[in-house]
Amino acid sequence: MTASALRQSIPALLIAVLVLVPFLGKAFTMDDTVFLFEARHALTDPLHPLAFEMTWTYSPERISRVVPTGPVMAWLLVPTVLAGGAEWVAHGTQLFLLCLSIVLTVSLALRLGLAPRWAGAAGLLLAATPAVLGMAGTAMPDVPSMALGVAAVDQLVAWRQTRRVLPGVLGALFLGLAPMARPHVLLLFGVGALFLAEDAFAPRAWLAGPWSRWAPLAAGLLVTVAIAAITGDPGASGGNPAGAAMVFSSAKTIPRNLVAFSIHWVLALPLALPWVALRWREILLRPWTLLVATAAAAVLMRAAHGSEAPYALAPVAGLGAAVLVDLLADAVRRRDGAQLALLAWLLIALPAAIYVHLPAKYLVASAPAAAILVARRLAEAPRLRTAVLVATVLLGLGLGVAILRADATFAGLGREAARALIVPQVAAGKRVWYVGHWGFQWYAERAGGRYFNVTPPHPQPGDLIVSCVNCEPSLELKEMAEVAHLGRTEDRTPGGRVMSKEAGAGFFSNAWGYLPWAWGHDVIDAFDVWVARPR
Repeated sequence: MTASALRQSIPALLIAVLVLVPFLGKAFTMDDTVFLFEARHALTDPLHPLAFEMTWTYSPERISRVVPTGPVMAWLLVPTVLAGGAEWVAHGTQLFLLCLSIVLTVSLALRLGLAPRWAGAAGLLLAATPAVLGMAGTAMPDVPSMALGVAAVDQLVAWRQTRRVLPGVLGALFLGLAPMARPHVLLLFGVGALFLAEDAFAPRAWLAGPWSRWAPLAAGLLVTVAIAAITGDPGASGGNPAGAAMVFSSAKTIPRNLVAFSIHWVLALPLALPWVALRWREILLRPWTLLVATAAAAVLMRAAHGSEAPYALAPVAGLGAAVLVDLLADAVRRRDGAQLALLAWLLIALPAAIYVHLPAKYLVASAPAAAILVARRLAEAPRLRTAVLVATVLLGLGLGVAILRADATFAGLGREAARALIVPQVAAGKRVWYVGHWGFQWYAERAGGRYFNVTPPHPQPGDLIVSCVNCEPSLELKEMAEVAHLGRTEDRTPGGRVMSKEAGAGFFSNAWGYLPWAWGHDVIDAFDVWVARPR
């Protein structure tokens, strides 16, 4: 990181701060609860944050067996837990890591030969990436994985250019830590190899030259292995990230996830649209790639959804795939090793297609590469570059803020439900059970509620149960004593949705829909209150 990189990053840093500061108090959402519970456990067992049980669906589970991540996010959230679960601490941590990512992206762009102005543009594009802004409003490990990844690549390129020891050591350290945030970032080792190669297109060049240039990669792998070994769950029933990922993996998810992967590069990250605006002749006037990709997307949609396939989105997925193909063809035509390495960086989440879902958040670790690729192309297009940059930044900011606002509403309902429906009853001496996870679980636990599992103990006559409608799982009445429904609170205010099957929005999981945001009129969330009665 240089003074020039920091100077060129100032506009992007200001944008990130102005956008995210109003959301510092935003309620915890979705998978935030898992990482907060990990951080709470880390207070007593800092080396094994995942070595505990919690109920995430219907019964207690060993977290190391179901969560395919390492300990990084748990460690980062320890200050949040020490601060009493203050949301602003968690979101402030994410904002700091986003700002660091912006500066490092600009630094990397400069090292790759971009002029300062266009290196700064890469920072602007990253700051205006909708998926990045949306995840910066959570307590999940996607922004940290991005920060560690871009820091690693920045230092690896510095090592290649200077052969100084410090960049090599830092590159190895950051590269080794990155997979401990999100496991698919392990593929960044291959990206690093492309950056370190003398000529990525010449196989013989990989074997030529001093072997010492690969030292940071070898050292980084040792760091990853060491951290995984030290922090692995020592319990007899413990698991590991690979095993946890396989629990929720199936070939059946591949068609849906491949479509989602392509759509994300169009709607959730600013890659395909500016790339097409800058290379429309090459893509649109030679449409065979686009047509074939669109047809393939339609076939995959049919395989994933049957007669309910959302074929209207097939051209969007086709466009995303066509741009990735054009990136490869252009890199090969120009023998541009940097572009090839950046393209490989875009693809590191692709193996997650076998996982239960492939949401936009998994692509956040690749966002710096997308920003640099577009900035490099902007620098070569004197006629359109200013208009394309301004339009891309404005559209990205608009969608990013819309995602944050919709998620703030969605997550806020869980926080308010715990305050209104659980806190007063617990204070009055009632025993209150709850059903549902995501952010609601964090607030229900803190309010004094008990998770109602399918395994005993179960609610007793007179106990209250608060069940969440949209924050899965649903209430299993067969496991309860006879119950009476006391009432429901719900919010169906028309507006933005980030998790709505009816509107097709699935920002946090494409199992809900392919869109990162949509306008909807359906129920955002609802909470039922029940009382247990004798059978």
